[in-house]
Amino acid sequence: MVAILHAFSTILLSLTAPVDERRVRSATTNDYNNMVTWLNNTFDKSFVSQSIELLPSERGGHGLFAKESIEAGSLLFSVPREACITASTVFNDGDYGKACQNLIKKAGPGAFTVGLAGYLAKEYLCYLEGEDVDFGPYLVTLPWKRNINEQEHVLFWTEDEIQTYLPGSLCFKECIDLRTEVKTAKKILNSLCGPSVLKARGEWVEEKPIIPFLEFTKPPPPTVQENVSGLGRAVTGAFVILLTRAFNDDFDNQIKAMTGEEESERLIPLLDMLNHNSEPSITYSTNEEGSVEVRARKNIELGDEIYNCYRKEEELNMPYHRFFSRFGFVPGISEPMKNLLQDKSSIFFAKRKEV
Repeated sequence: MVAILHAFSTILLSLTAPVDERRVRSATTNDYNNMVTWLNNTFDKSFVSQSIELLPSERGGHGLFAKESIEAGSLLFSVPREACITASTVFNDGDYGKACQNLIKKAGPGAFTVGLAGYLAKEYLCYLEGEDVDFGPYLVTLPWKRNINEQEHVLFWTEDEIQTYLPGSLCFKECIDLRTEVKTAKKILNSLCGPSVLKARGEWVEEKPIIPFLEFTKPPPPTVQENVSGLGRAVTGAFVILLTRAFNDDFDNQIKAMTGEEESERLIPLLDMLNHNSEPSITYSTNEEGSVEVRARKNIELGDEIYNCYRKEEELNMPYHRFFSRFGFVPGISEPMKNLLQDKSSIFFAKRKEV
């Protein structure tokens, strides 16, 4: 995903939107429970077993736990496709869908990640303003800033932190490229998503038709020139969410028809709450209707935390320093990442061979 925005890198200069701390808040246990209630009450085919619950985790933040003993093969929960945020969700959005499709047509397949990040940021900010947003109860559980659910990521770091800890490390270039690309995306998305956010805040003046009652005579809306308060930070959070929580989606034909790509990305509520373990507790698959079914991979005892495996740690294309760049942590390491970087750990720094 580090190269997702290369098509834009020569188009626009980076621009960071002002920070508005009031626009972002930490999620609570009540928020996570509300999200489960929203799933069950909104989508007919949603299922969440009574044998599981969301609680604070010893690993930090929240995780999924067994309320009773669970046998291997048991269905833990099922998330219908309409409860997932997919390409179809974005393209069918009334305010933003056409703009996102035009973005992809102009810039290529990688632009979908940009478009998806813009959709997430727009919807989240509109929800905070009291708008009736389809995925609102889910969006408030996501890590929009560092330390929500113990989420850390280099996209949240200050420039001073980057220059203090990363130079000379194996992940330095990848992290710098990613941050540069996300800064570029902020400029693009400020103009695409800004009007919707400003409308939600009552700060957008609608153009009136030149000839009354003839909508086609309405002038095109003005381009958003100024940074929309809070949008830049929300876009950063959206990219962290996609890097750390997005799943491949090979069920949606819209992306394939538009770009020729076999897969796109999707967000799957509840499944993305599970913490990482190289020995996962679950398996998941997509059925013929597009619902994601999550089952117990093994027997799970009362009180056990239920884990997913984000990526196999032994993958050659996912060494620990890349795991850090992508997910914000190193599997099995509880020590702060900055300590490892400061100590020049071999996880992050190549060691010279002794002669």
